[in-house]
Amino acid sequence: MSQPIGTILLDWSGTLADDLPFVHRAANQVLTLYRKPTMTIEEFRERFFLPLRDFYQTILPEVPLETLDRFYHAAFRFFRPRIPLLPHAADFLEFCRTRGLRMILLSTIQKDHFLDQAGRHGILDYFAEIHTEVVDKRVTLSQLREERGFTPRDAIFLGDMVHDIEAAHAAGILSGALLTGYDTRAKLEAARPSFLFADLAEARSFLEENRKSPA
Repeated sequence: MSQPIGTILLDWSGTLADDLPFVHRAANQVLTLYRKPTMTIEEFRERFFLPLRDFYQTILPEVPLETLDRFYHAAFRFFRPRIPLLPHAADFLEFCRTRGLRMILLSTIQKDHFLDQAGRHGILDYFAEIHTEVVDKRVTLSQLREERGFTPRDAIFLGDMVHDIEAAHAAGILSGALLTGYDTRAKLEAARPSFLFADLAEARSFLEENRKSPA
């Protein structure tokens, strides 16, 4: 790769934060409320996808999105103080900062959930930009690329879901799929990411090599 990567776009859930078990439990509470069968975590990983509005249509199409959101976030807020960062997340962020890499957060997470978690873990200051409550990352990332002037090889979007890979494809930048979150390896590989990483430690090693490459 001839051009070093200078901008790292990062998803939150399943990429930096280990919230899958808690999101799964909150979703099941909503299903129980409407007397629907709950899902095992394996079933949840197979069925869950973004954008959220489309996922909700597959499980509770008869309930307005605003109502589902209200019940889900009330349940999730109870679990929020227990959510840890994923292994290697803090080290990865510090590595990027010391190397002068610009970090941009791009997530569907509700703003108050993110601020609570990131603030509790002391990592808010790592991000040059924070974009939360993103409805469709394909649209938002394409807009960011146009506004910020990313070139195809100087920015990478790291995420754990097919939607993240699709967003990077739509924006014409690199994608790095992580096996630490919501989507399975099979789903991620089928989306054809630029790179597939076991975790953020592996992504860091890739960036170290990338920065050594001649411009």
